[in-house]
Order: sequence, then structure tokens, then C-alpha cells
Amino acid sequence: MGCNVSVLFIVVYFAGCACIPEFETKTYYVGERIILKCPRQYELTEPSTLHWIRFLSGNLPEFLGATYAFDYEGVNKTPHFTTKQDKGTFDLIIDDAKPSDTGFYYCVKTKQLEMEFTTATFLQINDPDSALSVESPDLSGTVDSGDSVDLQCWVQTENAQCFKEHMVLWFRSGLDQSSPGLVYAQRNSSGQCDRGPHKCLYTFSKSMSPSDTGTYRCTVAACGQILFGNKTKCVLERTVIILLSVLLTISLIVLTVLICSIKRKCGHCFFGTTFLYLIKGIIT
Repeated sequence: MGCNVSVLFIVVYFAGCACIPEFETKTYYVGERIILKCPRQYELTEPSTLHWIRFLSGNLPEFLGATYAFDYEGVNKTPHFTTKQDKGTFDLIIDDAKPSDTGFYYCVKTKQLEMEFTTATFLQINDPDSALSVESPDLSGTVDSGDSVDLQCWVQTENAQCFKEHMVLWFRSGLDQSSPGLVYAQRNSSGQCDRGPHKCLYTFSKSMSPSDTGTYRCTVAACGQILFGNKTKCVLERTVIILLSVLLTISLIVLTVLICSIKRKCGHCFFGTTFLYLIKGIIT
């Protein structure tokens, strides 16, 4: 299967939007019946509609079905998909799951000219025959600015045919737990690969700067699947010191306020306030 990063990039781009919730990962096996639920609540003032759409690697967004927010008996049904209302939900049902169903599924609520992403699910369909595995050592720690960090991602499978075309994507999310963004992409030709069993090592080297701090993770698209490696958190030494300094300052402020509250006289706060300024001067 050819791996195209275009749709994945679109999903990651939209994931940065505040109106899209963080996606939930669900894993199933080939042949299973899957039910994804979207909350449905009727609003008297401005009736809304709900839509199920999905993003698959290498394809344009696909519309799967729609309904009204109020109770409605209509059912959208194909041999593979069914969308219908349940009590308080709008359900997407996938019969006989296939590896090609692996992708991102969104429930979208529309009201006049407004659009809201209600749920976001990454659906992983595992095929036991592919025997695809991903290993990435957790190298979390503190580094100095300018240091080079080498992140590794091992990809292995026993299925040589589907392994001919695969891709490794590296994502980074900020220390504020913001949505991950794509930082680097590697195709199968850029890895160090061994023959039988089919195993490739991908290395992502980065010279760290203050803007590069965050959590890194490799993602592998191969054999009709998308698998995630372990997370690695990289924090600059100065960033750690700043965070500790801020926490210390906040603690001292709280302590000073408590002293003032107890004494209830501003004059008694002089020592505590002077001590606070001395500590702040040392920190900065």
C-alpha cells in the first residue's frame, strides 16, 4: 500500500484548531463490528445537523452520513457503513472492519454557518497477518541549548509485500500539551534496513533550541496500519530552572500573603516582603 502523508498532514493541521477536540485512539481487529457514538442534543432555538466524516491516508475526506439533532428515524446504510440515531447519540457502525478502515473519524455539528467538531477518533484496525510492530526507546530528559538529540524508531514486520512502501512521521507537542504538529517525515528508503525479518531503524537528529522543547513521538504508516511509538520529552536545562524559579516565587508570595493575613497589620509584613524581593533578585 502506498503511503501518502497529505491527508495525515491535513488532520494534524486542523488538530491545532481550538474547535477540534483531542482525538481518542481506539483499536480493533480485522472482521470486528465497530460502533462510534456522537452526542446528540436537540436545541429549540437553532436546529443543528450532525455529520460523520473520515480521513484516510492518501484519500480526500469522505462523507459517511448525516442526521438532524432532533429525533429522526432516517438511516444511511451501505454494505460496510451504517449511520443512525440512538438514544441521545448519532452512531456510526462499521461492519466487518478492514485494515483500510484505519484513519481519523470526526463527528461534525453544523448550525447555520457555524461548524463544530464534536468528537475525534483515531481508529486503528490491526491485521494479525501483518505482524507490524514499532519500538522507540524513551530518551526523556533535560538537555542544554545547542545539544544534538538522536531519537530512534524501530519498525519491524514479517510481511515483506506490504512493507515495501511505508513512512515514518515525527510529531512534536509543546510543554503546554498542545496538539501535536508534524516536524519530519521519512520514507522507507531513508532507514537502515535488514533483510528477513524486515526491520528498519529510523533516526531523527535535532539540535535543540528553546523553541524545540516538548514531547516527540514517531508514527509509522505501513501495511494498512498507523502505529505510534513511545513518547520522548525533551526539556532544556534553563527551562527547568525557570519553572522552578516561578514555583518558588509563587510559594513565597503565598507565604507573604498568609503572614499579612495573620498579623493584619501592614507593618508586620515588612520582613516578609523584603525577604521576597531578596529571593527574586537572586533568582533573576
